[in-house]
Amino acid sequence: MAASDEPQPRDADATVLSGVPIYLRHDRAPVAAIGILDGHVHAAGPLEHVLATLPPNPRQLTFDRGALLPAFVDAHQHAFLDAVDQPTADLRLHAHDLPSLLAQVRHHATVDAALNAALNAALDDAPWLRLHGYLPSELREQRSPTAAELDPVVSDRPVHLLSRTYHESVVNSAGLDALGIGRTTPDPVGGQIVRDRSGRPTGVLIETASFAAEARSRRPLDTSWADRLSAHAQRLLALGITRIADAAVPAAIADRVVTLCREAGVDVVPLLVDDRISEPALQAGSTAKVLIDGGERSHLCYTPRQLRTGLLSALAAPLRARSRTDLAMAKAILRSDRFRRGTDGTWNHGTWQYDTDSLRALMRRAADAGSALAIHAIGNGALLTVLAAREADPVLAQAVPMRIEHAMVVDPGLIGRLADARLTVVTQPGFLPAMGRSLTLVPLAPPLQLMPYRAMLRAGVALAFSSDHPAADLDPWHWVAAAVTRRDDTGRTVLPDQAITVSQALDAATRGAAAVLGEAPGVHNSPIGGSLEQGERADLIWADADPHQTTPESLATIRTLATWRAGRRQPGTR
Repeated sequence: MAASDEPQPRDADATVLSGVPIYLRHDRAPVAAIGILDGHVHAAGPLEHVLATLPPNPRQLTFDRGALLPAFVDAHQHAFLDAVDQPTADLRLHAHDLPSLLAQVRHHATVDAALNAALNAALDDAPWLRLHGYLPSELREQRSPTAAELDPVVSDRPVHLLSRTYHESVVNSAGLDALGIGRTTPDPVGGQIVRDRSGRPTGVLIETASFAAEARSRRPLDTSWADRLSAHAQRLLALGITRIADAAVPAAIADRVVTLCREAGVDVVPLLVDDRISEPALQAGSTAKVLIDGGERSHLCYTPRQLRTGLLSALAAPLRARSRTDLAMAKAILRSDRFRRGTDGTWNHGTWQYDTDSLRALMRRAADAGSALAIHAIGNGALLTVLAAREADPVLAQAVPMRIEHAMVVDPGLIGRLADARLTVVTQPGFLPAMGRSLTLVPLAPPLQLMPYRAMLRAGVALAFSSDHPAADLDPWHWVAAAVTRRDDTGRTVLPDQAITVSQALDAATRGAAAVLGEAPGVHNSPIGGSLEQGERADLIWADADPHQTTPESLATIRTLATWRAGRRQPGTR
């Protein structure tokens, strides 16, 4: 029969799946059949062998197309933040320049004011209007709006307009007043309050300044966020994702996030922060999220020679621009460059919160608390800080489990040190199709490279793939395709010699991601997961095509038809 006609399985019964290639893991040949007993993989191989190992009369499902594969694991996304914010996808769909973005703000302000009035809320006490989803690099003007541009749209209440990545945002004048930001307000460590030539804040907030506003503008949690989180979990299951790491969950709400997602069928490992995203929360047996550097303004470190090469490339970028959009983007990147000279003679660009000494101090606190650390380190400067802190105190490094988030800009020397340190890199190939043009318009100074996955794997660095949703696409097939094809958002190929194989990409999105999350929670005697080997929890998907038998260009078109978690087909999946 076709698997789409499958009835729901009974409690504690045995099931045999066959009819299509079944990949127990992506670095091995497929098998013909798999047997599931009590939610775990019991046997795999020829159909006769599998049937012989199970109790009599198991349920048999025969699939008529596609392939069965281990379910995906998203090792870094933002489910909680996605649920906290009202859906504002229309900012992405309809905001192509500042006028259209401001029109969306006006529309949402009108809708929100009507809702407050219906709830008998006094407009003078109206909460922040908080909207999320635009990206400065996608706007024609290549910048965020300013408070002066927001004020004519909304002036009677504070507005916080957050970029898709949360690393940049803008508030109106009422928002500046609510935050207590004025001419004399100093920049926070690791952030910037953007000012005009006269020193007056423009309303644009960068990194830790934006995170402070995010915490202040976050509305009190009501029942609607829980509904949105459950809906997000259902979307994950429809895409074939059964486990995630949620990369910025306030510690006070973490248990609730885990419970809601588990009830909806998705396991969550929360990476804990305090009220602000930029403040790690250290708790025994948990993992704290630590922002070493910024996002779009990540910590890049250059030797004097690299700086000269990089500046020449940057200055030539406008000349290479193939469109007005590229030209505006190149100029915007150049305007953001602010270099500082280090005591070792290097030149540093971007924002960062920790140097080697302050990171070692954090590691000591984490060791005392029994907390692991997930280190957000995009630029090579941030990675150098992490490695220097670990190498300065190997005993402390062994006492603090650590994972690296992003590691987008690296060189061969850093790759070798990451491998020696046995640090898993949780990375997002989906950034290439999401924002590859802006990432590559100003070339990196050699030997720095953007996401050199092949070199990392060759050196022995463990890779775990993830989405970083909502910053990039949530669909795992799009991450896999990006890692294999290296295509950016214009269709150009970025560092084709760093493309990896389909098997390697799928392994990073399943076994690699599962390994960095640890054992599957809530299931007795459950191994780490990410495969369908004997004893593993039976988390699997039915795909409409065999990814190992299709072209790289077709990977992004594959669809997940159904998802099983612990041997049970999840309601609502196709």
